[in-house]
Amino acid sequence: MRPKSTEPAQVELSKALEFYHGTVEDLARELIRLLGVNETDRRALEIVLLGDGKSTTPGLLAERLGLTAAGATVLLNRLEKQGYITRSLHPTDRRRVIVVATDLTARRIEELIAPLVDESFEMMLSWYEPGELELIAGFLTRVGELQRIHRQRLRDMDPYPRR
Repeated sequence: MRPKSTEPAQVELSKALEFYHGTVEDLARELIRLLGVNETDRRALEIVLLGDGKSTTPGLLAERLGLTAAGATVLLNRLEKQGYITRSLHPTDRRRVIVVATDLTARRIEELIAPLVDESFEMMLSWYEPGELELIAGFLTRVGELQRIHRQRLRDMDPYPRR
């Protein structure tokens, strides 16, 4: 771990990032509770809903979530049983399976997340100038990219041995 900087701006940035990450985790935990899923299932639903055309494939889900094919199948079985996803054959390549979020999923996520998205967008537009919004968007994009890189580093590591 790097030593903490004593520069006031860097200290404030560090505190703000820690606060932000904590609130994201708290929000995810409440979504999990309300949807009746676990964290991996919640993330899978997010990937499906944000995917092209609101669908994805089991293989892409497995890769994004760091699961085996068997693990992805178990996850999809669970989500299908809860009515959150459906699976069907790809329309042009019958060897491939497509995972689609159901209307139930879209409706529940809309009910739970839309107020946050709407309020966030309105707040950002009222508090910041266009140039500042570009700077914020660039920062968030770069932080997301760094987190993806670090996630891959962690995936490439062996777990700590159990005691």
